[in-house]
Amino acid sequence: MTANDWAVALGYFDGVHIGHRQLIKRLVEQSRLMGLNTMVYTFRRHPLSVINPDNPVPLIYPPETRYRLIKQLGVDKVIMAPFNIRISKMAPEDFLEEVLFENYSIRYVAVGFNFRFGYRGAGDVDLLNKTGVKNNIKVDVIKPVDLDGEVVSSSYIRKLLEAGDIEKANRCLGSYYSVSGRVIKGMGRGNGMGIPTANIRLPREVLYPASGVYITNTIYQNKKYKSITNVGTKPTFPEGRIGIETYIDGISRNLYNQLIHLEFYKKIREEKKFKNIGELKNQIELDIKYLENYFY
Repeated sequence: MTANDWAVALGYFDGVHIGHRQLIKRLVEQSRLMGLNTMVYTFRRHPLSVINPDNPVPLIYPPETRYRLIKQLGVDKVIMAPFNIRISKMAPEDFLEEVLFENYSIRYVAVGFNFRFGYRGAGDVDLLNKTGVKNNIKVDVIKPVDLDGEVVSSSYIRKLLEAGDIEKANRCLGSYYSVSGRVIKGMGRGNGMGIPTANIRLPREVLYPASGVYITNTIYQNKKYKSITNVGTKPTFPEGRIGIETYIDGISRNLYNQLIHLEFYKKIREEKKFKNIGELKNQIELDIKYLENYFY
């Protein structure tokens, strides 16, 4: 072994859920036993979104969040490589040789049980194991993680988010589901009601959770504030495009263009259309009371 030898985890790791965390934990443990550096090799864009751009995969997290969560698990290096049509058409053996082995001295590889690679997913864990034996590379295939009888996967978590089941999604993620963004200008109705709110929108490729009202924590300048967050199109005064609007307890000033980070705890009700602004204000005040009771 040399200082330039690597233990590598391969995958896309959308959500960095408890299955991914188990895989990366194994990576870190084995790297220490073998005296290797640790690397997670992934792609910036989801391969299926490149192969089928008319039907892109809605992501749980954008690349920047995925990178941050993986680094927090103690790996030395995270490579978020570009993925393009040329790479998608590589034979599995060519992908391993040209993309990985020619660039890195790899002595250990960890992958999930359903890992596929190469043109049309022709490469699988059996091929990876055979290649490992040939090249003196130890290969670990990590078993699936079950939660309440369901295999935890990125696609399963997307379904939970689309259903608004934040609490189960959080259990699968192993952390609070979160979104981040810079505050944009809204219509100012919250200020008009004496209930100022901050509005953000997610990157185009990122999945919105189900429309509704949620208990959240807002992190701003490294401080946490309890908050109520509406996801949807604001049907009382429809704006057309889906967005995220948050009332932050303890912050009354304008946060325009400031970066905020929201952690989702629980969905408390569906988004509603009210007859007038008075009814809307009354409901928001009830939501704020729910928020206060939730945290105490």
